[in-house]
Amino acid sequence: MDQANSTTLTPDRERGQHLRFEDRCSIKVFHKLGYSLRAIALSLDCSLSTVMYELRRGTGERNGKRGRFPEYSPKRGQANYEVNRSRCHKEHKLTKTNPFIKWMIDKMKEQHWSLDACVGYAIRKVLFSKDQIPCTKTLYNELWAGNLPLTPFDVPEALSKAHKKHPARKNKRILGTSIDERPNVAALRTECGHWEIDTVVGHKAGRESVVRKRKYSKSSRNLQVTK
Repeated sequence: MDQANSTTLTPDRERGQHLRFEDRCSIKVFHKLGYSLRAIALSLDCSLSTVMYELRRGTGERNGKRGRFPEYSPKRGQANYEVNRSRCHKEHKLTKTNPFIKWMIDKMKEQHWSLDACVGYAIRKVLFSKDQIPCTKTLYNELWAGNLPLTPFDVPEALSKAHKKHPARKNKRILGTSIDERPNVAALRTECGHWEIDTVVGHKAGRESVVRKRKYSKSSRNLQVTK
C-alpha cells in the first residue's frame, strides 16, 4: 500500500534490540536475492555479526552428502532464539539445594526460630560458608515474594513488624497554596468554577510535558478535559 497513514507498515527496528520474526523473514528474502551480509545488516540497522549468527542459527544441518543444502528458515531461527532466551537468566541465589535454607526451615518449623535468629546463629557458629548465608533482608523479600516454602504465618515477626510510614516531603520553596488546603466544597463537586491542574509526563522519554486543566461541571458532574 502506498498510503502515508497505513497501519500495515511495521515500525522501524531500533538499534540494539533483538531481532523479531519480521526481521528474520527479511533476512531470508535478502539472503535469497544474493545480498551480502553487510548489505543485509545495513537494511536492518544491525551489526554484521548479528546477521551472520542468525543465518547459522536458522540453517539446519545437512543429513548426508547427497541432496540440496538446507536453506535458512525464519521459523527455525525464531525457535532456536526462544530456547536460548529461556536459558539466559541469572541464577537465583536461594536455590532448593542450599543447605542453609533446609536447615533454616527445620529450625523455624520445629523450634519456631525467626529469620534473624537463624542468620545470626549460622554466622556466629560458622555452620555454612558466607556464600550460602543470605542476609535477613533478602530472606524477608523472598518470603513476601513467595519464593520460600514458608508462609508469613510461620514467621510471627513478619506480621508484627510495623511498616515505616513515609511522610509527605515538604517543599522548601512554597509557590502557592497546596491542593490539600482547598475547601471541602471543591471536593463535593457541587459548585462550578473549581479548577484542578495536573502535569502529565509525555511519551518521549519524559521530555514531552503536557499540562491538563480539568474542570468539574455543576449540572452533569462530568469531567471536562482541556489541553
